[in-house]
Amino acid sequence: MAAQPSVFRGVVVADSPLGVRVISVEEASQAQLADLRPDDILVRVRDADIRSIDEFAVVSGALRGRAVAVPVLVFRNGTPRELTLHLYSYPVLQTWGLEVVPDHDLRFAEPRVGLDYWSRLGRGFEGAGKPAEALEAYLNGLHNVPTDTATALHVSRLFVSLSRQRLADGSLTDGIADLRQALQVLERLFDHPLTDEQLRDVRAQLRETLQGLRQTRVPAPSI
Repeated sequence: MAAQPSVFRGVVVADSPLGVRVISVEEASQAQLADLRPDDILVRVRDADIRSIDEFAVVSGALRGRAVAVPVLVFRNGTPRELTLHLYSYPVLQTWGLEVVPDHDLRFAEPRVGLDYWSRLGRGFEGAGKPAEALEAYLNGLHNVPTDTATALHVSRLFVSLSRQRLADGSLTDGIADLRQALQVLERLFDHPLTDEQLRDVRAQLRETLQGLRQTRVPAPSI
């Protein structure tokens, strides 16, 4: 993944008597997708009150590259509103319920070209025995074409594989987290038309998941 951008990328602000006033928000930016609008008065970022443009610059600079999701409080037409600015892929979040931070710097004019690029990269990582990196690549592909069920199936398969590996290594927290991600994708796949082969794939993944859970040994609590 490239270095994470700021959640405030594309936002232009100016001083105001209360907080800072949003002058403009870049079209299709994460901030715009989070519903931040021109003329909003931004008064708090996380737990920090914003009273001037200097304070906003300090806070936003401190969060750059460190924060994936940030709650903000704005006043819009005199009414307070709480928003969450984040770096997650809106297409993947809305379609599959996964919180995925895509590569924001590499963009493609044609979504299918982007999907093909990331799929090739994913296959390369799989061939090199790097399933975590392969998963990142396929999730980036899904960011470009979120309705591609073949890619979503591959994503769930990689989550299942990583889950079994981590559970076998005793990393229960990470293993269960991967398992939940896999099941989230598998459940939502039924909202899309699937071929008989894809349905068999889903059933095989569920069986593999059940087998992995049966083989998991939970350590006894220490006294």
